[in-house]
Parts: sequence; structure tokens; C-alpha cells
Amino acid sequence: MAKAKHTDASTAPDGMHSANQPDKALLLDWGGTLMRVMPRWMGPQHGWTDEEPMPHAGEVLCALAAGWRLALASNASESDEGPIRAALAPMGVGPLLVGVYTWRSAGSPKPWPPFWAYALRDLGLPANRVVMIGDDWTGDVWGATQAGMSGIWFDPPRAGHSGGQSREARTAPRVRTMRDFRELPGLLAELGFED
Repeated sequence: MAKAKHTDASTAPDGMHSANQPDKALLLDWGGTLMRVMPRWMGPQHGWTDEEPMPHAGEVLCALAAGWRLALASNASESDEGPIRAALAPMGVGPLLVGVYTWRSAGSPKPWPPFWAYALRDLGLPANRVVMIGDDWTGDVWGATQAGMSGIWFDPPRAGHSGGQSREARTAPRVRTMRDFRELPGLLAELGFED
């Protein structure tokens, strides 16, 4: 299994993270979470520049970056880290990512345990210090919580669902539902991650 390649200056050459990095991480899904839709399934990097970032995602994540490691957790199977970072750069998130974990790099898709083990090993953090945020209940939230992480189900109001209404909120001891990225700091506090 290939080791994730990092361009972050605070990552030591051997893959171990420096002591000055935060001791907690946010894993973020890509399509439907950071960007409105998943880039079209037509090969690596195809259609990315046409996709809109999710409202407020960039500003909220940039504000949280001082206290959290940010990383991408995606089922992208054809894309490499560099172009993914470039696609997220306009919203300010690409350069902040300490890791980009994909089906391709992990050798297994979400929600399967090898994907989460790969990301946790690379982050160098225990599962209870990591929160996965994504719009796929099974692939993102259920899979992550089965691996011991907390999960935030991103379920923004959608056109066509009862006049733009969201689905039901799902809450459990390590799970919250988020409708808008501006809710994220409060949800992290509810999960016990105080700054």
C-alpha cells in the first residue's frame, strides 16, 4: 500500500507529524460535502473546475485550521493528490490539507476498515481524536464511527425535498447532523472537542 505523499511543511520526511501540529483532525469528504457535487465520473480531474464549493465551507475550515488538522477522505479512484489539492485551492482549503486519502491511495474505499486504518495511521492520531464529515451516511459517518471516530452527517437543505427541506437529523453519542458549515464549531463542541 502506497504511503500518502504530503506537501505540508510541518510533516516530517518520514511521515511522522511534528509535535506542533494539533492533536485532533477533521476528515472531509469531497463531493457533496466540500463541493456541491462529486466531479463527473469521466476520468481524473475531469470537470472539477466547474464544480461550486459548498457555501461557507472554505471560510469555516480556514478559521478552524489553527486548532485542527484538515484532511480529505474521498472515494476518488482515479485522481492523484496534487490535482485534488489544486481543485480545492480556490476555496482556500487545498493548501491546508495535511493528508489526501482516496480509494486509490488507501487501496480500499470508504466505509471499509482498511480505508480508515490507512488514514488514522498516516495522521498518527487515535480514532477518538478524529471527526469525519460527509454527506454519505453509510460511507462517511457509519464507516468512520465503526472505526472509533466521531461523525458529522452533512445534510444541507436540498431542492426537491419538501420545498428545500432536509431529512431527519441523526444524533448519537458520537454523531451529529450539520445543515450548514457555519454550524460546525458548535457541533464539534457538542462532541466534546473544546478549543
